[in-house]
Amino acid sequence: MEYFFLTVIILILLFGVFLTFWFSGKKQLTKGQKDYYRKEIEKTSVLPSSNEQILQYDKILHHILKDYGYKWTVGDQLKTKPYMIHNLDTIWSLHKLRNKLAHDMEIVSEGLLERKAEEFEKEVLKLL
Repeated sequence: MEYFFLTVIILILLFGVFLTFWFSGKKQLTKGQKDYYRKEIEKTSVLPSSNEQILQYDKILHHILKDYGYKWTVGDQLKTKPYMIHNLDTIWSLHKLRNKLAHDMEIVSEGLLERKAEEFEKEVLKLL
């Protein structure tokens, strides 16, 4: 009877380890998700204001990272150093610019905003 109980416990533990490895693998976006985000990026790229584009690209970034399994805010997501982001410093700087635009009263030149919006678009597309 003792061996039966011990065997059941070992099997439960092995099953738990198996489930942990099974579900902890790197998540990938489905083709449908990628298509959806490409359309959202296209819509964003034609917005009249670079300021609006940057805010929207940051939202898209947030949702992409959520679909990869990263929770909380974009800042929290980036702190975990997501494996699919190869240029984390660039993404951080773009996110900080987004925060500046959303929360500060500081004026940023339209030329800089246009360049940063294009850069944000390229970086988000790399995640797909």
